[in-house]
Order: sequence, then C-alpha cells, then structure tokens
Amino acid sequence: MRTIYTMKTKLTILTMSLLSVCLLIQPSAKAIGLNIEVGDRGFYTDGPRYWDSGYEWVWVPGSWGDHHKWLHGRYERRGEFRREHAGEHHHPH
Repeated sequence: MRTIYTMKTKLTILTMSLLSVCLLIQPSAKAIGLNIEVGDRGFYTDGPRYWDSGYEWVWVPGSWGDHHKWLHGRYERRGEFRREHAGEHHHPH
C-alpha cells in the first residue's frame, strides 16, 4: 500500500511540474508573430501602369532573383512608342 501511495505522489509531482512548465512557456509563445506578405504591389504610386513620353510603364511586382536575392517591385517600359501618348509626362513623387 505504501508503494502505491509513493507512486501516486511521484506521478502527481511530475504532472504538476509539467503543467507549470507548460504555463511558463505559453506566454513566450504568444510573443512570436507571423507576418506573411505577398509581393510588394502596395508600393506603386501611379497605379499598375502609366504613360510617359509615348511609352507605357507597367508595375512588375517583386520576386526572388538569382542567388535567393529579393528584387523589389519596379516599373518597366513595355511596348513601343505610341504617338497618341507622346505628350504625357510622368512626375515622380
């Protein structure tokens, strides 16, 4: 009978110890944040495209380049010169 009482006491102490450790770990786990961002489309200032001096400029979102280096989003010139947009000028902000 004494052996059973001693085992129950040890099991109770072990259980209480594990619960206290879990309670101590929980607040630090809440401090960990997770932030997931998809591309960097929110940074364009003139919309996804604009015309400047007859050329169309299109927003290209950021992506992973060679050697795992992040390439930031940027505007790239697309297409050929269009006379009907030759008078439009872009003023960077």
